[in-house]
Amino acid sequence: MKVYLDKPINLMQGRKASPEETAREFEAILLKEVLKEAFRPIVKNKSFQERMYYDTFLEGLSRKIALSGGIGVSEFILKSLKGYGGDRHSKE
Repeated sequence: MKVYLDKPINLMQGRKASPEETAREFEAILLKEVLKEAFRPIVKNKSFQERMYYDTFLEGLSRKIALSGGIGVSEFILKSLKGYGGDRHSKE
């Protein structure tokens, strides 16, 4: 049995994120990747379930760090965008 949809599903459809939100989200993703590398020796011989737990934990941790000020990546991105005229989007 095949299911056909009229339109493709687009999870980001209709979502207009501000540059601040986008920069914070990017910082969270970057932090998660850095933390994954730091936790690699700990997770090395763990089961699939334990690795999924650590992945979920690191995703939540990285989001909390980014939302509480982060490490400055989002601020750097926003300052760089302002240099290129990217601040016009935040006034809309």
